[in-house]
Amino acid sequence: MNGIMYVLLRDVAELLDFPIKEKGGTIVVSGQKTSLQFIPGAAAAIVQGQIVALPYRLLKENGRWWFDSGTTLKLFEKLIEADQGVKKVLSWKKLHVVSEGKECKETSSIKASKGKGALSVVKSVRWGLKDFGIRAVVDYEGPSEVGVVSGAGRLGLMFKKAMASSNIGSSPYPEMIRLAVSQFGDRVEFTFVHRAEKVEHFNLENPSRYVVDFYNPKPINEEAPKRVEVKHKEPEEKPLESKAVYIPKGGSKQRLVIVDPGHGGKDPGATANGIREKDINLKVGKLLVQYLRSKGVAAELTRRGDYYLKLSERTAIANKKKASVFVSLHCNALPKGRHAKGVEIYIMALPSDKDAMQLAKIENRELLDGGLESSETVDKKTKMLLQILGDMQQNAKIQESTKFAEVLFSRGKSSRLYMRRVAQAPFAVLRGAAMPAVLIEMGYLTEREEALKLKNPSYQKKLATAIGSGIIAFLGR
Repeated sequence: MNGIMYVLLRDVAELLDFPIKEKGGTIVVSGQKTSLQFIPGAAAAIVQGQIVALPYRLLKENGRWWFDSGTTLKLFEKLIEADQGVKKVLSWKKLHVVSEGKECKETSSIKASKGKGALSVVKSVRWGLKDFGIRAVVDYEGPSEVGVVSGAGRLGLMFKKAMASSNIGSSPYPEMIRLAVSQFGDRVEFTFVHRAEKVEHFNLENPSRYVVDFYNPKPINEEAPKRVEVKHKEPEEKPLESKAVYIPKGGSKQRLVIVDPGHGGKDPGATANGIREKDINLKVGKLLVQYLRSKGVAAELTRRGDYYLKLSERTAIANKKKASVFVSLHCNALPKGRHAKGVEIYIMALPSDKDAMQLAKIENRELLDGGLESSETVDKKTKMLLQILGDMQQNAKIQESTKFAEVLFSRGKSSRLYMRRVAQAPFAVLRGAAMPAVLIEMGYLTEREEALKLKNPSYQKKLATAIGSGIIAFLGR
């Protein structure tokens, strides 16, 4: 990477004759028919209702918003095509925007490369098992001042005048070391949560990297962390190597599973082929709890009958009871003319695609006394979740939820269920969960054949058994 050129969004929008303003926590570039929306804190934008994954997050400096020049032009090309129905090729000539050979006036820019006032790029975090424990290596490019804040069970690294790449992954050892990454303006903050006996850290050059060594880390959830020795030592890095390390399974305390039958009461959920979603959700939920208890696993329902719970109340129950996992059960539906079938498993994260985003908006709609929430309210809520996700995308909970979803998917296939996919979207019902959480769409009520299966008690038991065996497999890792 030779460096990233950042440009002012306002300059580019005005050069191309698009109004731009900050509205409701988003940056909105307005066209005549549609708009381009940037979500500060999230590596995502919305063009004509479609989510577009971005390689970087927005950078705010002195009240002005900056974004990398290459992606900026591609997004404005999408906006022009969606708004005006014509394809235009935009390019940079020095610091001018060029559209179809017509050159516009100059725009401001900053460059993330070596030199005075430059922005460094934090590219990745590499992990490895060592004789002493676990090593994390933060790779970055360009000049950056690294600050360190240490405390009991926590180590913070602050990269000043830096941007975080969207390629930074979560900790592969979340039971022992958890990692959260946040972008605050031109500052990147890494927070490591651990229970290591000792932590040593040091900086290395050519190439630039920051090394953190965790000595004899213990499972985080086993007991409260004690104060540990954290010290800076002279650089000495050996190649990362993989060694077998025994990681015990989180204590003897019994695990609790919270099963959430979606919808209920005044909210029927999806209805098709004479079937109400809320009824299927509750029946499978009861069978799932029954199966788990028969295997010696503690399990409870968020609702035991046909009544309504707010989305926030469902995860609040799981948090209050300190559940190990949270599973929300639902059935899917599609508009007339569209067809799909199979089981889908979702985690709360930036959306996989447009369909996932649309499903999240449907499931995020609350029932009020006067009827359903308006589309505008649901859109605002979902955008707020996107913004939250921008800050928590690297959270260990998302990593664990992903593993949970993958185990459930694998067990579903082993049970010969038609498993469609594992995907992600900003579901409000999963937002408050302080534990690995998934939302399972058990099938499509709009497909007559699948609707009849979902109504069948034998198939409901098959679903409950497959999901239950996946939960037990995940808890017993």
